[in-house]
Amino acid sequence: MADPPLVASSWLIGWALCLAASLLLVAVHLRLLARQPEPDPMVPGAEGKTPYALLAVSGRVRLICLLGVLGSSAATATAGPLAPAWLVWGSGAVVLVGVDAVSTWIPRGLTRLVLGELAAALALGAALARDPWPLVGAAAGAVAVGGFFWLVWRSGAGLGFADVRLAVGLGSLTGSSGTGIAGVIGAVMVAAVLGALTGIVHGLGRARHRPFAYGPALWAGAYACLVQRLLR
Repeated sequence: MADPPLVASSWLIGWALCLAASLLLVAVHLRLLARQPEPDPMVPGAEGKTPYALLAVSGRVRLICLLGVLGSSAATATAGPLAPAWLVWGSGAVVLVGVDAVSTWIPRGLTRLVLGELAAALALGAALARDPWPLVGAAAGAVAVGGFFWLVWRSGAGLGFADVRLAVGLGSLTGSSGTGIAGVIGAVMVAAVLGALTGIVHGLGRARHRPFAYGPALWAGAYACLVQRLLR
């Protein structure tokens, strides 16, 4: 049996390394955010949107990113060979949801980049583990969760298509986690509950007639899988 102090010190070292890497990646993605093209002015709501260049230096966006990185790095340190993928989710994806939380907009180009980084990180994790099954699970999860949210989006339930893209990332990450379909469903349910609570709080405010950000709920819901793995 491993010595508890040794286990704790190893985790602290892993957390510190993940934290440093996440902060660096967040800084890179914030620089890229500032260069993202603005949506077409004809798109509803685009006229009064805060430019991405200003969002990239927004104190609120940076605070959300910092808080997200602090929590996600602690979780990433427990992820084993799949840590690269969780690192991407806890850095690149946290920039996306930070922008979403402040403005309800998510840049398309940066989202595609983060999903590409996630795919590459999942492939690296599978190679480190010498196990192809995480990639199989990632593909199945991406199709299942992304397809479900695409149907919700098509039904006109109020989701933006950017949320569908984030759902693809959620599905691929949770599908690769080794917790099976229960882990994927659990993550989606947690995201749905968090999204519903956000909607209720939003509905009580002065801006209740405006859209609210669903991306943070999708991002946070993914960590239900890591909790399930730790409880096994």
